Order: sequence, then structure tokens, then C-alpha cells
Amino acid sequence: MQSIRKGECPKELEPADKRTAVNVNLMRKEENCPIPEKRQVSFQGVGRTLGSTPVETTAAATAALTTAPSPSMGLVVDQTLPSTSIQLRLADGTRLVSRFNYHHTIRDIRAFIDASSPGGVRTYQLQTMGFPPKLLSDLDQTIEQAGLANSVVIQKL
Repeated sequence: MQSIRKGECPKELEPADKRTAVNVNLMRKEENCPIPEKRQVSFQGVGRTLGSTPVETTAAATAALTTAPSPSMGLVVDQTLPSTSIQLRLADGTRLVSRFNYHHTIRDIRAFIDASSPGGVRTYQLQTMGFPPKLLSDLDQTIEQAGLANSVVIQKL
């Protein structure tokens, strides 16, 4: 701005050839500065995963993500034996974290899921998270045999 007041060309507008004339016309407008538009809120809506039903992101769904059923739903964890945490991601978007002993089976995990969502779908498959996902079809396989210690198990409809 100082260079314009002195009658000089600002460095930003200076031409490559010094002999070229540059005209700068300033206009004063008597108006208020425009108010910037509000930024859009990030995605809010329905999430879909391949091969499953839509999951709504509502307050109820968010509350369900943070609440886990009490461990007294038929699952008894012996604190004197080795145990592990397993995160269960259900098809409806709910996440449950529960402790299991290494001797518990895939059948016990299914029973825990069924007890935590009464009236829910009973025809589903369990699979490990990761690549490639491993289908947990042997219901009598233990958590130790399946390699599920401190892992994530996904419910697929």
C-alpha cells in the first residue's frame, strides 16, 4: 500500500519488462464486510457396509456404542485363569467389549451376543477383522485356538 501512495508499482504487480507502464486504480466502496457462510456439518446420515443392512447414526445408536451389557448375562469369567478382551461389532452398529477366558468357545461368544440383544437376528456369521477376514464357523473352537485374544469380531448378517 505504501508503494501505491508513493506512485510506485507494487512488487506483486511489477511486470517482467521494467519499461511497461502499469496503471493501478483503487476504488473505495462504502459497504460492510460480507459475513462468511457457515461451514457445513460433517456427514450425518445412514452408513452402509457391503452385505449388511443400513445403520443409522442417531443418538440412540451413539448411546448403544458406548454402553455394554453387564457381564452377568450367563457368561462366567474365571479371574484365576488367563482371560482376554474381545471387541464385538454387531451388524446394527453396536460395539460391545467383553472379557472371555481362553477356554471359552465361539459358541460362548454367540451366546453372549444373543443375550445382549434379545429379539435380535439369530441367523448371522462371525468373522475376524483384518485382511483377509476369517470366518468363525467352528462353534466348538476355543478363543485360544481361533487366535481371538485381544481382537475384534464382526457380526455379519
